[in-house]
Amino acid sequence: MALFLVLAGCASGPLKQARSDFYGGRPGQAVEALSSPSDISKRDRLLFYMEKGLILHHAGDYEESINTLLEATALIKEQDIISASEQAGSMVTTEWITEYKGEYAERLLVHTYLMMGFLVTGRPESALVEAKQALEVLDAHPKATERDHFTRALIAHCFEINGEINGAYIEYKKLAEQMNDPAPVADKLTAIAGRLGFLDEVETWREHLPDTGTGSSANRKPSDGELILFVSQGQAPIKIPRNIVLPPTIRFSFSTYKERSRHFFQPDIHIASPAGPARMVTTDVGAVLKDSLNARLARILAKETARAATKEIIAQQIDDPLAEILVRLAFFLMEEPDTRAWETLPAYMTLIRIPVSAGDHELAIQTSGQYGGTLQLPPLTVSPQRRFYHISTRTGFGPRGLETRLQ
Repeated sequence: MALFLVLAGCASGPLKQARSDFYGGRPGQAVEALSSPSDISKRDRLLFYMEKGLILHHAGDYEESINTLLEATALIKEQDIISASEQAGSMVTTEWITEYKGEYAERLLVHTYLMMGFLVTGRPESALVEAKQALEVLDAHPKATERDHFTRALIAHCFEINGEINGAYIEYKKLAEQMNDPAPVADKLTAIAGRLGFLDEVETWREHLPDTGTGSSANRKPSDGELILFVSQGQAPIKIPRNIVLPPTIRFSFSTYKERSRHFFQPDIHIASPAGPARMVTTDVGAVLKDSLNARLARILAKETARAATKEIIAQQIDDPLAEILVRLAFFLMEEPDTRAWETLPAYMTLIRIPVSAGDHELAIQTSGQYGGTLQLPPLTVSPQRRFYHISTRTGFGPRGLETRLQ
């Protein structure tokens, strides 16, 4: 068993190297470290796809990122079929011998990154498919995921641009309720309520508009376009081990999250041309990850209690006192908390919408702090009634971006 645990630790070597290269500004080497899923233990295969997919996404290789993250979604579906032998083995050893299935928030964010990837590569219909799958995760695990405002806003956007305005209205309305502040989406709710003939609700949402009209969706000119920015900052928290020891040899182990980025800096948008007000929706990724782990807490504690009881029964059945001591010691050492996690996630994700007039624009995004600075976007030309998407990141090897037109 000790040999098995050593091998399990070695299997995560490529993951550790890729994460180190990613945050060290070496994206090519990070991808190379995850060149083949066969280099990773099957137990960590989902982490392989999630980490590699995100690294490729932030490197601007959206096609390969999409392909890799689709592998993650396929594996998640396979993992929903529980392995009875794997679960039985973990009752007397450790969770490390089981396949990592991802926290609810991590499963949701796979679809989030796929939505972004499909949008910047001009495939809104595929983005809508991912939006509907993300919605299934939100509906199945509401307490674990309800604070992921970024993903909810992206889902609503995907419904909207694909002409499913009823679905868009429902999601924007849920988002407004969950944020306890309708202002960031009041323009959308006002405009869509008007299209749906909900005149009373038009007046309700209009009250939350931060201005009387210059930039609201309801008052845009037909020639207006929209610039949509996806901004990432910082590093999401990582899992660390925690233990409770009851003498003489009973050990309860569990994991908690440790912060790596403690402050959110509101992106400051500078645009050298006429534009409407920037509307921002932000997710504190760490908060959602913690909610996801807490949503499993009762199940985790129940399994820990059952495992401790199982080990105690086995130890008490051993007649040789020395053998019993050795078995108890082995059980104690095997009780290691599962600290696996999707570690390249950002700490914060912000979706920014800016209504802009048709024509040429120059734009800069400024953040502050450890991962801050100014990102100057290349000049872009906005066509009438078109949406432009741009992805920027300060989570790893510096700012990158790509703007594309959604025709």
